[in-house]
Amino acid sequence: MSFRFPGTPGTGWLGVWLLLLLSIARLSHAQTLVDCALSLSGRVADHESRADLAGATVVVLETQQATQTDAAGNFHLHLCPGLYHVQVTFLGYETETAELRLERAVVRNFQLHPSAVLLRGATVRGQRGLAPTQPTATLSGQALQQTRGQALGEALQKLSGVTAIQTGPSIFKPMIHGLHSNRLTILNNGVRQEGQQWGQEHGPEIDPFIASRLTVVKGAASVRYGSDAIGGVVLVEPKPLRDSAGTGAELNLVGMSNNGLGAASGAVEGNLRQVPALSWRVQGTAKRAGTMRAPGYYLKNSGFQEYDFSAAAGWRRENYGLEAFYSQYNTQIGILPAAHVGSPTDLELAIARTRPLETSGFNYDIARAYQDVRHDVAKLTGFVQTGAAGRLTATVAQQTDFRDEYDKYRPRNDNLAALNKPELSYTNRTTTAELLWEHRRWHNLTGSVGVAGTDQFNRYAAGSRQFIPFYTNQILGAFWLEKWQRGKWLLEAGLRLDRRDLQVKRGDRDTTGAFFVARSRFQYTTPAASLGATFDPTAHLTLNLASGLTRRAPAANERFSDGVHNAQYELGYDLVPGNGALVPETALNIGLTATWHDNPRLNGEITVYQTRITDFIYQVPILPPVITIRGALISWVYQQTDATLRGVDLAGTYQLAPRWLLGAKGSIVRARDTRQDQWQIFMPADRAEASLRYEVATQPAARLRQSYVQLGGYAVARQTRVPDHYAERDYKRPPAGYALLGLEAGTTLHWGRQPLEVSLAGANLLNQRYRDYLNRYRYFADEMGRNVTLRVRVPLELRRRAASGR
Repeated sequence: MSFRFPGTPGTGWLGVWLLLLLSIARLSHAQTLVDCALSLSGRVADHESRADLAGATVVVLETQQATQTDAAGNFHLHLCPGLYHVQVTFLGYETETAELRLERAVVRNFQLHPSAVLLRGATVRGQRGLAPTQPTATLSGQALQQTRGQALGEALQKLSGVTAIQTGPSIFKPMIHGLHSNRLTILNNGVRQEGQQWGQEHGPEIDPFIASRLTVVKGAASVRYGSDAIGGVVLVEPKPLRDSAGTGAELNLVGMSNNGLGAASGAVEGNLRQVPALSWRVQGTAKRAGTMRAPGYYLKNSGFQEYDFSAAAGWRRENYGLEAFYSQYNTQIGILPAAHVGSPTDLELAIARTRPLETSGFNYDIARAYQDVRHDVAKLTGFVQTGAAGRLTATVAQQTDFRDEYDKYRPRNDNLAALNKPELSYTNRTTTAELLWEHRRWHNLTGSVGVAGTDQFNRYAAGSRQFIPFYTNQILGAFWLEKWQRGKWLLEAGLRLDRRDLQVKRGDRDTTGAFFVARSRFQYTTPAASLGATFDPTAHLTLNLASGLTRRAPAANERFSDGVHNAQYELGYDLVPGNGALVPETALNIGLTATWHDNPRLNGEITVYQTRITDFIYQVPILPPVITIRGALISWVYQQTDATLRGVDLAGTYQLAPRWLLGAKGSIVRARDTRQDQWQIFMPADRAEASLRYEVATQPAARLRQSYVQLGGYAVARQTRVPDHYAERDYKRPPAGYALLGLEAGTTLHWGRQPLEVSLAGANLLNQRYRDYLNRYRYFADEMGRNVTLRVRVPLELRRRAASGR
């Protein structure tokens, strides 16, 4: 395989690295021949009752060795010396993962918490691919099921420290500790998500139903995932392909009362008894929503529809494996017509109204203006065990993002209007490749070294407006991570170096009005370094300290955005007269996390962090609004300053009684523009959430099991920390704070051996009228009113049918 970058002689860098690492692996293997017969054994039990859990699954993640506990809850495995991550799962219980070092026979017992009891945002420690010294949180199991039907960015807000930049009821862009867009990295099944990320109203093109777990790394993870990840990483992780013979399926159904949303998602997976190395899965989702209802009115043209599918197939042996994955995401999203006005006076009146001038009844129609988006991802990944020295993994992915945006009004030319073409039409193609070698434990050290490359091309269609110019973006990077563990201490350090080449071609006019093509080229070297430590002073307390230093290069949109899209106007930094050169950001992150875990009553986590960003790139409103032939538009321009962001995340649970659980979480962000000595604009307000959950006592053989009722409240304060002279810097002051009431009940209904999970959840039960500071619709409309959601999950085991058909 070859991968050429401009200015680099020759091709085949992946092949060179592959041969080099294989040679190293063979030498290591020759020097480290060992007896792989060390015993790992233990017992799995219920944390509360200490009852044995027969049939629990124990998996060694590095080798994929798996076994099940016997009738007494015991398990037994044989392994080589080294550092491993052992994962234990059992239906109805929270998954537990432990990091174990084997130098001799080890006995390790596990006590699992019932999933209905432990509802805190789980801290993932020791997962492969994650930095244990980073604060991380996950949504999985029942917590993830409670978000089905929501957009990815909306679901992630269940975790403390995570909010979202929002555009109406259907577009959510994740924000971690006040940072979003180009400063966050999203990995979809191990592939870095790349698309038209330049719009704050462009949500991630990912179907959340594809994931069995959503993991958020809060804080810089630039060494492992690239220099853009200075704010954090979101991992969208499907469950592993089936490794036992048979065929299984799952069906999810969701219905919402407010906007008439209906969603159905199904997956079928199998493993062939005759060919146990081969596994496969197909999955698909259909979703449609109509007009959203705010308290007192329907929000015109707020419907959306989405159709997605994915397929995966894998071939896995003990020492090597190969997996192919493909997914396609399709969506059409209506855009609020209230933002389209004819004059500055009309815009002032629209912003001042308590409800939009244009409302409607309920319908599923999507009229102009709207977005039409398609995103394709194809991935091929393979691994090979390099003897006893480690494991080599190669991943190649191709993704294409198609985005069409239609204005509210068609062209005035009747012939052009009849064609019904989009005003903006973009195609973004991205090829990524990574080669990673993970070595086994050597003198208390484990780690990985890798190289990664990106080749990206963005173009707009003929006849489309030039909002973002033609550009190519090529990146070549190398990284190295090492972990040292001894006793209660784990230390981690990493280095990364990326070389980025951005070439831009855009149309412009000179002082005489003559058209010409302007070409620009920007080359950057962006280093990143990280240092962290984890200390376990007791069995129930873990302390994490993480720090990182990263340099991030400006993106094409931050330089050259120019024009109208989605009823707003944006201008890039390089196009503002008098601006100097836009320089890369430099970010210094530090965070301390304390976790009190695995206790019978009180469990919780607190994270304190600070991020200093020199030459911070951000958007501010342009006042007065820009007037174009399409009317007066809310307008934005990119600027650069120095910023400091500090904050606290809190999450915890307290077991009030055997069946009563109290949960709470909250987050605080303080962001200052240190260059101008004032508050930074558009940062999340303080927020807190509390819940009280009751578990209904049932008999093991009862038809209704794992039943619960949960009452919750969510409160957001008014954002008072805004720049000085705010009336001169934004179109409207931040809205008032708000508090919402929610109630949910759920159960698992059993017909023989077939379970059926059903839940009914109500949000904003008091039908409160409110607006959120981070929603761009807040200038014109209220948030969603009362909404009741019905969710049904049907897991199916089709093994017997498959066997009878052979």
